[in-house]
Amino acid sequence: MNDSVSSAISGGTFNGPFFMGRDAQVVHHGPLAPPVPRMLPFGPDGFVDREALRERLDGLLAGRDGQGAPLLVLLHGTVGVGKTGLLLHWAQQRKDAFPGGVFHADMSPRGLGAPTDTAAVLESFIGVLGTPRAELPATEDALAARFRSLTAELPSLVVLDGVLSAAQVDVDRLLPGHPGSMVALTSRFRLGAFGGRLPVRLVVPELDEEACAELFRTVAGEDVPVPAGDALRTVLRASAGLPYVVRIAAASAAEPAFDGVEGLAARVARENILEALEMPRRLFDLAYEALDPEVQRGFRLLGVHPGPEFADALLDELAPGVRGPLYAAGLLERSGPRRSRLNGVVHGHAQILAAPDPSDDVQRVIDWYLRRAVAAELRISGRWRAGALFAEPGPLTGVFKDKGEAFEALEPDRNNLLAVAELPGIEPAQLCLLAEAVHGLFLDRGHHALWIRIARLAADAAGRTGDGDGLLLARMHFELAFALTDRGSAEDLDEARTHYDAARESARRAGGHARTESSALEGLGRIAVAQGDPQTAAERYGQALAALGDLEHPRGRALLEYHQGNAASAAGRHEQAAAHLAEALRGFLAPTATRRRWSSSKRAGGSACGRSWRPIRRPYGSSRSCWTR
Repeated sequence: MNDSVSSAISGGTFNGPFFMGRDAQVVHHGPLAPPVPRMLPFGPDGFVDREALRERLDGLLAGRDGQGAPLLVLLHGTVGVGKTGLLLHWAQQRKDAFPGGVFHADMSPRGLGAPTDTAAVLESFIGVLGTPRAELPATEDALAARFRSLTAELPSLVVLDGVLSAAQVDVDRLLPGHPGSMVALTSRFRLGAFGGRLPVRLVVPELDEEACAELFRTVAGEDVPVPAGDALRTVLRASAGLPYVVRIAAASAAEPAFDGVEGLAARVARENILEALEMPRRLFDLAYEALDPEVQRGFRLLGVHPGPEFADALLDELAPGVRGPLYAAGLLERSGPRRSRLNGVVHGHAQILAAPDPSDDVQRVIDWYLRRAVAAELRISGRWRAGALFAEPGPLTGVFKDKGEAFEALEPDRNNLLAVAELPGIEPAQLCLLAEAVHGLFLDRGHHALWIRIARLAADAAGRTGDGDGLLLARMHFELAFALTDRGSAEDLDEARTHYDAARESARRAGGHARTESSALEGLGRIAVAQGDPQTAAERYGQALAALGDLEHPRGRALLEYHQGNAASAAGRHEQAAAHLAEALRGFLAPTATRRRWSSSKRAGGSACGRSWRPIRRPYGSSRSCWTR
């Protein structure tokens, strides 16, 4: 095109070289070259960590030589984990590796006016390459062809942020024309193939506590004292490794209403972190709203679960078919063999969503754990236990094929069992059944702190039922005493004696329960053994035998004979010891029918709990029982 240029100068003073000529013309051949597109937003300030992922992206970038088509890369991970921040930070540092330009589109609903479909994205990209809106092609195919043509000479980078699904965007039409280009996507979802193209998937994990602390201090700035210690750890652990939450927490610490890090920690300790930080929930709500209604229902169910980690079997039974979609949405991740977890903040969001009416779901979760614990205990131990599910277990007997499978299933849930016991919605009878059901696992694995906590909660609940003299209370006093005795400190043994006595008295007032009364006396004998008093131990074991009365329990009687023989031997009464041990041997060796006759004719013995004990060699006076499972 031809543009006339006037050479007239008027007014003022002009310094510098100039030319003058009559009717001078400047001729431009073709359109002016548009600037190289640099559409990329800036990454977050104070970026930390992610070295491994940045190195992986650098490796992909270095391997572009010989590519037949642009490389497709997907960064995926849970909401708020920093996928976008990582990609923007890396791309800003590597933009010179893409001389054809860097293109960016926000595909998520949170982008105000941002393009969210392929045609709109292509129009924006072609527009920054210099094509006037009036000259844009009319069809999506033509738009894609124009974009490839305009980007064919030099490698380009296309960043598609917040992609919801592979169906949302036609990646084939967004590929730049140069084969050395790259298309990088971020998504909460673990997306599959785009058309026929499978992306290189890079999982963006949560930050560790050290990186979170560095980020917190960077964002908080020099004006906010950030002391190392429990307060900061409380905030960081509640932030669950999500940079999005750490940044908001650090900014909140500078606000007078939060009283610094200590005040922020106090809030976080009392409340859900999303509520404690008065945090915008839109990012998390969008992740929830993208789910199908049935999957939303399963997500809310996880909100009433007392912790963020659980067995796959729980979700598969209580909300069938939702585990896969929650994994695909980046809201659920693998935590171990046949186990899953929600990020702690995501779990907090699920709790908020479940809050309006969680009672039914709470009971479903409690019931699932009760049935699972009872099923495991039926395999782990042959002892007698109170409770309707133990009296008539029905199909629970076949949940686990053997003891090993029961241990493997229940051991990872040990902390969840305590959390279930502490749920406000659990009823006293359920709590007492749970205390009976965890006995075998916690005894075998030595989880005394958890065991004693559950037993103490159950004993307190049984005392509040209005049936304070009933069998339920007797059993819970016994369970607590047994757990304390097995741990075996001097303080534990003193407290255990009190609970064994309470168990005896409650059993008597309940109309007499031979097993529980005998078990309590046996426990008092164990305490005497641990305290080096064999004479008292022998007396207690004898009383335990007598308390069984006519109850048919041959193996239990044989075990108590064995206990009494050991105690008599330690007390120097060797003839009595020999007699007791001989009776014990007869009981252990006799066939079933003979043992039944023996138990009816002999009023000397019986273990109240019906334990499947086996003798082991221990020094007399050991703090642990002379018997083990």
